[in-house]
Amino acid sequence: MENDVKYEVEAGFFNAINHDREYSAEDMNRPYRKIISNGVFATPKGEPSTYLQIFAARNGMNIIVSAGYALIGDKWFENPSDLMITLTQNSEVLTRIDSIIAQVDKTQPERKGNIVYRKGSASSNPVHPALNNEDDIAEFRLADIVISPSCVEITQDLITDCRGSSECPWVTSLIYQVDTSTLYAQWYAAYKKYYEDQEAEHDAFFTNFKKLMADFFTEEETSFNTWFESMKDQLSEDVAGNLQLEIDELNTKHNNLKDLVMEAISPIMTEAGAILATENGEYIVAGL
Repeated sequence: MENDVKYEVEAGFFNAINHDREYSAEDMNRPYRKIISNGVFATPKGEPSTYLQIFAARNGMNIIVSAGYALIGDKWFENPSDLMITLTQNSEVLTRIDSIIAQVDKTQPERKGNIVYRKGSASSNPVHPALNNEDDIAEFRLADIVISPSCVEITQDLITDCRGSSECPWVTSLIYQVDTSTLYAQWYAAYKKYYEDQEAEHDAFFTNFKKLMADFFTEEETSFNTWFESMKDQLSEDVAGNLQLEIDELNTKHNNLKDLVMEAISPIMTEAGAILATENGEYIVAGL
């Protein structure tokens, strides 16, 4: 309008007239900053989120960086196919942590994207290597890998997936949902290894426990048998002998009492010395 007061700001894009409008790559990327956040693109709904995920190759010190897409430093980033990287064995006496990093290098004359393998330092308390925070370099940490001195093969439980963390966020603004079904690859591998270790430990404990119990019962049985044999000897020599003496004494008393009774009742006897008795076995006596 005729009376408007205008304060100029930035806008675009416009057709150039006599080259009065020139735009850089940063200008081209600027509109997407408010639409898509920097991060790794998740795969479509219902599919595993494997873009730029790190997997153990199950072949020595090799790992695989899966194909995938990201927006890093406001630049599109693509790993078109699976990439194999060989990690360095640990010649130190302490453990180290290595990182796999997605990098966009905007410095001159680089101006390109990279997958970076960055070794950590061996330590009694190892930490992963730092990201590069230079102005013209943007980096996302895709994964950390623990390398012990004895490590000769990379397994999945050694790999920590860093996608989705503050150092490697997801781009989620243009998708309905992130399918995280494969984000637990390391957790599952670690759980499986923990379960197998616990099972082996349990088997070893149970085997040892059974042996201890078997030894205990054998020892107790031996002790009991020894005690029982000694008691049998005592019973045979002392108690049994005493019992027999008492029985003999009772028999003697019984016979003496019988003789006294017979004398007291004066049974009628025949000339042959037989005692007369009734059909019921009762003696016929002459009187007391």
